[in-house]
Amino acid sequence: MGLLGWLGLKQGGSFPNLDALLKELRAALPDDEAVVLRYIATVIVLLGKVACVDGRFSSKEDALLRELLTHVDGLAPSGVDAVFNALQGKLPALQEGEVDRCYRELKALCNARERVEVVRLLIRLAAADGAPTPAERAEITSIAEELGVPLAEIEPDLSGQAGVQSGSPTSDGHPETGGDPQG
Repeated sequence: MGLLGWLGLKQGGSFPNLDALLKELRAALPDDEAVVLRYIATVIVLLGKVACVDGRFSSKEDALLRELLTHVDGLAPSGVDAVFNALQGKLPALQEGEVDRCYRELKALCNARERVEVVRLLIRLAAADGAPTPAERAEITSIAEELGVPLAEIEPDLSGQAGVQSGSPTSDGHPETGGDPQG
């Protein structure tokens, strides 16, 4: 059974855009376990959705997305390029069913704290080229709701005032946000 089978997707038809991204991931990370590939695929799709929602994909968003991909263990620079190119080409055409599948996967793979961290990454990407646009904020709010992440925990980040550009994208702890005692 291939990666699409693990994701519960039909091969070659119903989910052509997600299929293309998953093929690139499988080629770039042939030795990774299915659960790792599933996680990476879902996070990449959500990052891409936020980056493209305002109708532009800025050079700063491009650079940050590439930087985040370079932190995926075992993903060589050529793999980063392949995944990035597949994402850029297919993301605008993602069908709602494909995105819904990503939400279900992320909820199944991640605990509540990990889902909060994913939303923090989305906020960081949206803030890469300045304060998040209204469209980016709306997309992040929608994703957070789908993932069951209470935005009250991280709302200072969403306003763009909490240092979302600082810290490592792969840190195991929460980035410093300037004083939210519950974050």
